[in-house]
Amino acid sequence: MPDNRGPTRTSDRTRGRLLALLREGSWTVDDLADQLDLTDNAVRFHLDALEKAGTVEKSGVRRLGVGQPAVLYSLSTSGDEAFSKAYAPVLIATLAELRERMTPPELMRLLKRIGKRLARGAGSFSGSLASRTTRASQLLNELGGVTVVEKKPDGYTIIGRACPLARAVEEDHCVCAAVTSLVADVVGAEVVERCDRSGRPKCRFDITTGTPTRAIAR
Repeated sequence: MPDNRGPTRTSDRTRGRLLALLREGSWTVDDLADQLDLTDNAVRFHLDALEKAGTVEKSGVRRLGVGQPAVLYSLSTSGDEAFSKAYAPVLIATLAELRERMTPPELMRLLKRIGKRLARGAGSFSGSLASRTTRASQLLNELGGVTVVEKKPDGYTIIGRACPLARAVEEDHCVCAAVTSLVADVVGAEVVERCDRSGRPKCRFDITTGTPTRAIAR
């Protein structure tokens, strides 16, 4: 059986070099082709793939004389965030400081308010419980989780295969209170957090039909 892994690794390395350049600022296709010693078409191929993935975006044009202006490419906000390794350590350190200054009930109330703020920032939600639950799952995925929705006799369950705040949860599982509150605000029903923290954290939220909004975090 032929080994097709070589071209994939080459493409990954090329995109890694391309992204490293885009971290420094905005570049045209010609700029990137010169820096990477590639053809314009090869650069466009990689830029198209990265743009579809939401990592790269068009950020303006550069006018060069009387010809057609050249499109400038840069990292998108999500692409830039993907390079940062500071978020988890900063969150963990912040929680440690808060634990020294607040009682456990005060900290839980703060985290729930943070969850509600995240929900408000994501817009308004309407429709059936099924559609709101699907939207909550999508929000978790947009934050970096990997979740799906399963129907159960009395409601729904959001089941995760990866947690968007895994590093922080491993240090202090009270972080789950913020995520539980986010889900509860989106679905408008009682949400019980039953996350699996026996190894790498995995989200699980049980949502019950016909109950008032309430977030229950363990």
